[in-house]
Amino acid sequence: DKTAIMAARVSALLVLLIAGLACALDWKSVDEVLLREIQNQTFPGCVAIVGGKNGTWYTSALGNFTYGLPAPASGTNPAMTLDTIFDLASLTKVIGTTTATMLLYQRGLLPLDLRVSDPSLLGSAFDTHGKGPITVRNLLLHNSGFPPDPSPGYWQKAFGCPASAAPQPAEVFSCQQRVFQGVLDQTLLNTIGSTYLYSDLNFIVLTYVVGKLARTHSLITAGELLPACYASGSPGPWRDQCYYEAFIRKYVVQRAGMHTTMFLPPTSLWPRIAPTWNDTRAGAPGGEPYRYRVMQGQVSDQNSYAMGGIAGHAGLFSTAPDLFHLLQTLLSAKEDDSFVNATTVKLFTTMYNATQSSRALGWDTNNYNNSDYLGCGNLSSNSWTHTGYTGTEVCVDPERQLITVLLTNRVYPNASAASMAAIHWARQRFNNAVRVVVDAPATGLRSVQKTKPRTI
Repeated sequence: DKTAIMAARVSALLVLLIAGLACALDWKSVDEVLLREIQNQTFPGCVAIVGGKNGTWYTSALGNFTYGLPAPASGTNPAMTLDTIFDLASLTKVIGTTTATMLLYQRGLLPLDLRVSDPSLLGSAFDTHGKGPITVRNLLLHNSGFPPDPSPGYWQKAFGCPASAAPQPAEVFSCQQRVFQGVLDQTLLNTIGSTYLYSDLNFIVLTYVVGKLARTHSLITAGELLPACYASGSPGPWRDQCYYEAFIRKYVVQRAGMHTTMFLPPTSLWPRIAPTWNDTRAGAPGGEPYRYRVMQGQVSDQNSYAMGGIAGHAGLFSTAPDLFHLLQTLLSAKEDDSFVNATTVKLFTTMYNATQSSRALGWDTNNYNNSDYLGCGNLSSNSWTHTGYTGTEVCVDPERQLITVLLTNRVYPNASAASMAAIHWARQRFNNAVRVVVDAPATGLRSVQKTKPRTI
């Protein structure tokens, strides 16, 4: 078919043309925004990528791991590079857990309105303290009724994890059974479905939901599990945490072609990982020290750490190129894709209930009217996004067919309230600067704009 061949050639030429135009753009203004944030000590360093379906348009690695002190794993202060690995914190929720949920939903194994207390998931043991009606959709929308965090935290001595009694607790799986029981015993703060309240507990529960389905449908075999996870303690449903990790590794990371994304990075990689906070001082997240060292190479989130470093809410480590590659795959999804198809992507990335929040399923949106954060700045109101506590963020603007990845270690050395405010403004300034470059009339990159920018 000559017409089809010609159309394919024209499409290929357009891709090359757009890529060439993007590379020719003046991204100096974006670098200047990031360098100013480093100078103001919003973060010691960062890695940023901007691009679209046709590839990357801008990559930048600026600053260093610390503000001058040696990082613990290497005894030096390395410069940031594109290969720098970051503790993703809550980006784990979307990059890992939500993507896994999309895949299981698409296979017909995980209906969104299925109750977590269904026998195929956590069963009747979850139906305590009024939790029986909670559905998978409630977990993804953060309207399950859970409080923001377990109290006491799994890491706190009052909870009773064996390792937490040590002066410097190890990242081990000795608390698997106790944590799982804590999930079953968890009480609610709000009526199910009534109120949006962002909660790590929703994605801790999804750890076991994904793991249970991976095990019972033989998507993962025992031989594919991490020995350290599976060999700890006695057999039981708490081991579905191990099946969760293996499912993420096999069906998300490997299928998507991600090369440096993982839970529990080996010690050989620690020198490449940006350090997070100094967990030796009062005022650390949670109000008290826990590990009594500067964190590098191990998950900073205390509850994930107490769970052994594998959890649906936090624990993944990755690089900016890996994240960009996954987001590019999702943005480019077609209806017949076997990974995640276009219909599933649209479902999970569209704001669900405007009367309650800006949230989509797992993902958040940059909706101008509903978002109280707007971390993507003046990118389109339909942009889907998520942030991580450590200073990580991704934005996908479907109107511009645009992806931005900004990874920082803003929590080094102190995860203060001032740092939280500063990274909020830095994210907006970065994305606004990107928009100015991409929307320049001469670039040819701009697509039809359907929403007016919001002044920030």
